[in-house]
Amino acid sequence: MKIAVSFVSEVPNPAALEKLLCQFYSVIRTKLNAIGGSQIEPADGAVETLAHSDDFLPPRNRLLPATAQDGTLMGCGMIRMIRDDATELKRMFVRPQAQGLGLGSRLFEMRMAEARRMGCKTLSADTIKGNTPMLTMYERHGFRRIPRYAENFNGPELDPYLVYLEHHL
Repeated sequence: MKIAVSFVSEVPNPAALEKLLCQFYSVIRTKLNAIGGSQIEPADGAVETLAHSDDFLPPRNRLLPATAQDGTLMGCGMIRMIRDDATELKRMFVRPQAQGLGLGSRLFEMRMAEARRMGCKTLSADTIKGNTPMLTMYERHGFRRIPRYAENFNGPELDPYLVYLEHHL
């Protein structure tokens, strides 16, 4: 399966991104429930994300969609500036049918490279405790666990369920 991955200046297909984000938040809800976390509604998370597109679109932020040849959105990743020299990596997701193709690594590495081009010195991120695939990817790329960072996008009520990470470029 051939998948095109490139940063965009606007959401090319808002309905497709909303569906992808619903699937992302559904996975997040399942992982949170498995460790006793609070309920989240996937549709609400998707709508809330799209309502704040300035959090993931240029000039300050970035959206990295991954699109199959037939136009199907297969994954995405976002970058949110949290300081002039720091970004937060957000909402990386690859649909199950595209997993195992290296797309997750590609999205991850392209966002790290873009953050460097943006002049960032620090990358911050969070993931759900027990999310072994993401924790492994972060650790493989040199991230280390840290206490919650002040600019974290999520509310502090999620602290018991999240791992916070940081990498210095």
